Amino acid sequence: MKESNLISELKGIGLTGSEANVYFHLLRKKNFTATEISKLTQVPQSKIYGILAKLVQKGLCTETLGKVKKYSSVNPEVGFDNLCNELEKKKKRISDLSKVLLPLYHSEKEKTDPLDYIKVLRDKNSIVEKYKSLEIMAKYEVLSLVKGPYAMDTNNQKSSIEQIASLKKEVKYKTIYKFSEMEELNFLKAVEILASAGEEVKISYNIPFKMFIFDRKTVMFTLEDRITSKPSLTTLIVEHRDLAKGLKQVFNLYWQNSMTFEEFKIKEKIKK
Repeated sequence: MKESNLISELKGIGLTGSEANVYFHLLRKKNFTATEISKLTQVPQSKIYGILAKLVQKGLCTETLGKVKKYSSVNPEVGFDNLCNELEKKKKRISDLSKVLLPLYHSEKEKTDPLDYIKVLRDKNSIVEKYKSLEIMAKYEVLSLVKGPYAMDTNNQKSSIEQIASLKKEVKYKTIYKFSEMEELNFLKAVEILASAGEEVKISYNIPFKMFIFDRKTVMFTLEDRITSKPSLTTLIVEHRDLAKGLKQVFNLYWQNSMTFEEFKIKEKIKK
């Protein structure tokens, strides 16, 4: 294996780049002075003593006292056993500390502002990224009322990557699209792709607002700002199970009164 690869492997087990470099070169002969190893590794002498001290602390290097201190590498089998022991100690420390901090975490959550479950987004990129992250995190179902304007480019097939991946994980998608927007050919094609991937699709003449419900607990509303002259979107993300439960009933009412995708295609004489 190449020197650079070996040093990378040493970094992978928890050594810094300088520590890995110095330990690798210490293996080359019985012992070195700090000056010798500094020249060999091109690590400044002002830093070499600190690095050697760290290697001694980690059990990978020994220091021999004398007129001039000398440093030797520890047999890798022994040295790596020392590292494993240190890691076990750290794991126990981490486990113990997490138990101590957990009550603090829960107590602080109880003191949060009552409106912390509501987030407001106005930047298009932030809206798209938040929507995608909620799709990725969804485990059970995503219910959607869909109408324009859109934060993401609906003509870009890449905009559906997260949803298709989610459908493959057997997350249930039920979406109601606004009838008038299905007249746009590229939009229709995008809906057909999602329907073929497993999305349950219905079409409605009237959709009051754009809404997404994720796993019966998080609701995302995207509303058009009708006051400004320029097109502008405001999105509310609300994490509230009772609200999600109530809005799911609203969604179900629209679902019951909407036509299926097949009925829409027959009505509009769209070829399969």
